[in-house]
Amino acid sequence: GFLGPLSDPEIKGYATRLFQSEFPLDPDAKVLGLERTDAGVRVRFSDSQTGTEQEEEFEYVLAATGRKPNVKGLALENSGLELDARGVPVFNAQTMQCGDSHIFIAGDVNHSLPLLHEAADEGKIAGTNAGRFPDVQPGLRRSQLSVVFCDPQIAIVGASWQELQGQHPVVGKVSFENQGRSRVMLRNRGLLHVYADATTGQFLGAEIFGPQAEHLGHLLAWAHQQQMTLEQMLEMPFYHPVIEEGLRTALRDANVQVQNQASRKAA
Repeated sequence: GFLGPLSDPEIKGYATRLFQSEFPLDPDAKVLGLERTDAGVRVRFSDSQTGTEQEEEFEYVLAATGRKPNVKGLALENSGLELDARGVPVFNAQTMQCGDSHIFIAGDVNHSLPLLHEAADEGKIAGTNAGRFPDVQPGLRRSQLSVVFCDPQIAIVGASWQELQGQHPVVGKVSFENQGRSRVMLRNRGLLHVYADATTGQFLGAEIFGPQAEHLGHLLAWAHQQQMTLEQMLEMPFYHPVIEEGLRTALRDANVQVQNQASRKAA
């Protein structure tokens, strides 16, 4: 099951255990049935730990089932555009152009990245290209950054662990449990993993579950968009005592692995 956007097994497992210590959480439970009752809602489900069928009654149920583009009534099947399995036009993510047509699609309606800052960028790209059509040009697409405002926070920067499978990146790690500033703030819970190219040391992405992940995520997103290496990132200033020192620990961990691999190849 999923826990927010986390895909790194170590971080996802840590986050699941932490949340489970505060309230019942079973991301792998299978819902077998819902029934409205006089007192609220009766839920029948299969427990992922034991596999046994259980039944509980609650006052309310919040069904967070996601969302999809509201394009059903537009009769896009008559437009001549190629549509994907969800009925959304196939488009170029760099230009927002649908096929080679004069139609451009942007924002949540394209079901790509339903985030406000991404929608704003897409709207600018689509509007610019529509205005100068047929001179269609790629627009600025920023490094991906996703944040979940839970406590501890979750942030994904650049490529996730899942997206990097097969590339065999080095993984630099830090735990916030013994990180100085986090301990002083009594917020010393969480993990941060940074992923980098094992040969060049270029920073590829990160998954974060910890204090002030939204701010750490921004630092890393800027570094990712600048295509920085671990060594370049470690040349940046780190104040003391701050949570960012934990990030430096993870960067150092990853950089040592890159250097060790280079030494082995040289030998």
